[in-house]
Amino acid sequence: MDMQTIMASTVHDVKNSLGLINSQLNDVFRQLQKTDPESAQEIRRIQLECGRINNGMVHMLGLYKLHKGTFLPAIEEVYVPDVINDAVSRYSELFDSLGIALTVHFDDEECMWYMDANLIEGLLGNVLTNAIRYTKTMLRFDICERDGWLNIRMTDDGDGYPEKMLNLLDQPDSVCFQSGATGLGLFFCQKIAEMHSNGEKKGYIQLTNDPRSKGAIFDLFLP
Repeated sequence: MDMQTIMASTVHDVKNSLGLINSQLNDVFRQLQKTDPESAQEIRRIQLECGRINNGMVHMLGLYKLHKGTFLPAIEEVYVPDVINDAVSRYSELFDSLGIALTVHFDDEECMWYMDANLIEGLLGNVLTNAIRYTKTMLRFDICERDGWLNIRMTDDGDGYPEKMLNLLDQPDSVCFQSGATGLGLFFCQKIAEMHSNGEKKGYIQLTNDPRSKGAIFDLFLP
């Protein structure tokens, strides 16, 4: 059995275990929702961390496949609102229970674009999982076409990205396990974006902070 098969089997087993834990936590949440709202909210936070573990396992397998050259996108023309809605729908209960308002705005609600829908949905799910940890009251998606690029922007009202995080994309080797912000998730997102190309143009991601609200802004650009 080769290493890729072993890793894929391990990731599959861990994802199944996390799915079972998440299902049991949903049962506990429903039991506590009316009698102990504070504890119920903590259950949602635990579920969020389970989601981060799940994402980490997917990143590990994906980065290994990238290294071996076996991680290939399936690019096709897709309906962009479906991709966005599929990405956020998994978190709808979490948004409600944590009091986070979600807004999604399309400049063109009939927008079609070439992409690997599964990869982009996973990328957005990864970004959402992290944003939910740090936002205060809201998350907003803005999707538009800009100079031949599809721009998917997510904004929150948290305290913004720390300086080290803003520089991670320019310094891919600056991994810091002590801080917990290894940057591997962002590195994986960047690689997924780069797999989407059109001629000489390659997709990319960009991190900034809103100069007015100080909240974090995540931008994905696809050619």
